[in-house]
Amino acid sequence: MGILLVLLGSFLLYVKSKHVPVFLGWIGEIAKAKPAITRWGGYLFFFVAIILLTKSYGFWTGLVIFMITLMFALTLIIILLPLNKKYAYLLFGMSVAALLTEYFI
Repeated sequence: MGILLVLLGSFLLYVKSKHVPVFLGWIGEIAKAKPAITRWGGYLFFFVAIILLTKSYGFWTGLVIFMITLMFALTLIIILLPLNKKYAYLLFGMSVAALLTEYFI
């Protein structure tokens, strides 16, 4: 659950930027209309993810897992979202499926 929250928080912080792809325009418009709410929502997702991961794995291990997941999520978002719509959704879905498979096994 913490990993998904990190992905959602990263996505929220990305869609409020000026580099939102055209096919995500309606999400970008909503996020840019209320940037403070979008920013604090992303940070809230990060905070809840840190709490969940540190409770599950211990303090230091949870923080390391959070940092690794944050770097992975930001890399996925920055690399995959500017691609064509169907490739971005396909690769993003496959990456989330791989993360969840690793998390639950």
